[in-house]
Formats: sequence, C-alpha cells, structure tokens
Amino acid sequence: MYAQKLQFEEVVQQLCPALLLGVAPDVSQLPQSSQDLVLTIAGAANCRGTGPVIDQFISMVQKAAAMEIAWLPADRGELPWMQPGDMALHLPPRLKAEKLFAGAAFAAAAVGQRETCFRGGSINRETLDWSLSFDRGIRPFADVQRLEDYWRIREQVLGPERTEADNRPFSIQPPSYNLGAWPPGMPAIPAPAEESPKTLTVECVLHPRIAEVAAERYARGSYNDAVMSACKAVEHRIQTLLRSHVVGEKLISEALAGNPPKIKVTRSTNPGSLESERNGMHLLFRGAVGALRNPRAHGPDEEDDRDEADEMLAFASFLMRRLDIEEAEREKAAEADTKSAP
Repeated sequence: MYAQKLQFEEVVQQLCPALLLGVAPDVSQLPQSSQDLVLTIAGAANCRGTGPVIDQFISMVQKAAAMEIAWLPADRGELPWMQPGDMALHLPPRLKAEKLFAGAAFAAAAVGQRETCFRGGSINRETLDWSLSFDRGIRPFADVQRLEDYWRIREQVLGPERTEADNRPFSIQPPSYNLGAWPPGMPAIPAPAEESPKTLTVECVLHPRIAEVAAERYARGSYNDAVMSACKAVEHRIQTLLRSHVVGEKLISEALAGNPPKIKVTRSTNPGSLESERNGMHLLFRGAVGALRNPRAHGPDEEDDRDEADEMLAFASFLMRRLDIEEAEREKAAEADTKSAP
C-alpha cells in the first residue's frame, strides 16, 4: 500500500474483522512490525486462487473432529493437536504436486490457528511446518463438508452479537477531546490527578511474542482467549527450544526441573540464590500452565475481568522474557563456535 501511495486507514475501512484479523475495530492503533495481519477463512475465500487452501482447511476441520473423539492425552493438560503427517492421506484430487499440497496445507493452518474451531497452533515459514491444537469446541464442526457449512456453524457458535460486531467495517476512532472546546488560558489536556498513596498504576510493553497472539483477541474483548493464547505461546516456545511435542506441566518439568535445567530462565549468580530462583521459576511456569492455560483451554468458559487479564498478560510477558535468556545463551554459544571453527 505504501508503494502505491495508499493510506492504510482508508483501505482498511473497506474491510471488517470477519475478513481480516490483527487490527483493532476502531483502528485506534496501527499494526506494529511484530504483529501479523491475518486473513480469516472468509477473507481468504474472497481472494483469487485460494480454492486449494479452502479445501485443505475443510479437510483439517474434518480430520480434527475425528481425532478429538479418539484422543487419549498423556496428561490432563494436553490438548489434541495435528500436524502435516496427519493430513498425508487427505490429498484432494486437484492437488497432485507435493509442494503445492504442502503450501496449501501450510496456508490453511496459518489461517486456521486463529479460527473459532481451533485453539491456536504454530507455523514455521521456512520449513512449511505447522501444528493446530483443538478441543471439544471442534465437535459442532464435525459434519462440515463445504465452506458454507463451516461459516453457518461458526456464526451459531459465536452468537449473533459477536457475528454482527465482526461484520461491522473498521472505523477511525473519534478524538477523545476537542482542543477548540477549551477556554482560552486553560490547558488542553488536564494534568493527571495524583495517585492515592494506597493505589499504584503501572504500564508495560508486552513481549512481542505475547502481543502477536493476544493483541487482536484483546482488542475485540476476548480477554479469556487472549490470556489462553499468551500462555500457549509461552508453552510453544518451550516446546521449540526443547524440540519436544510434550505439553502441559510435564513439558515444564522436563525443561526446568533438572539441575541444571535444560532451559535457563534465571539471572542469579550467587549459588545459593540461583537454586532458589530455579525452583521458583519452575513453579511460576508450572502455575502459568496449570492455573492460567488449562482452565481456559478445557472450560467451562468463564469471561476474564479486563484488569485481571491485563495482569495475567503481563505475567505471561515476564515468562516470555525469561525465555529470551536461553535464546541469548544459545546465540552466544553458536557465535563462539563459529569464531573457533577453522
């Protein structure tokens, strides 16, 4: 749009959240560099050449519904999930080429991880690898055969109010105050009132990986979903660092319970403090999975209060930043190996 001298705000007002995710409904904040704009299935259906992607998505929904019924989790915190190998036998007739199949399946998973029937997932653009998680929420979609079926059931699941809100076009948020309305000599923006000694308001910038998965959900008021997605993002990053498909508290113990642990999330340098911090961080990560992620993933759904959701997102952001420590250690080690190589 920039190259064609088009204004983002003007273009996006021709769309709505039912077609495009990642933009606040009132366009109150422009997307950041770390934030993805993602088409919904309806958005993809309105683009040319996406027939193979739509076919793959419908096949994924059908496959996930069949898998969920027979799923036997290794632990109570594990969500059913699917990956490319699960779709190997579901090659539509018009997708004969393996690369075309892989590309269409990847695109379908990228769109599907934010769709109502799934509970998130992961994608790797370099390898076209992906995974999709789901739970009993997939069951209403078990008989989906066509895109029309999916869209009809999706509207029933979301309800008329949410469907109506998603179909309202994006709009520019009106200014919160009018500078011309203030009398001469009066400051345009009043000075903030002093905080009571008994209260304290803090602000923080969430870790980019948390903002990426939670921003759109938070903007539409789905605080429960935003918190769950943030905790799942932390869990998925640990899976990636360990190259493991284990989930839940078992994954956390595998990563952080050892001495030394497989993943470093501590800053202490004193041996006595280090052991205490290791134990504490292990419990904090377990708590995020057991107390925040699992209840929201398995239901029954209970709406989160916005203030409490803010606090939980900040907590997930803290955990994600501690995982940066491990990644930084690995990058440093790799750089050292490169320098020492002949």
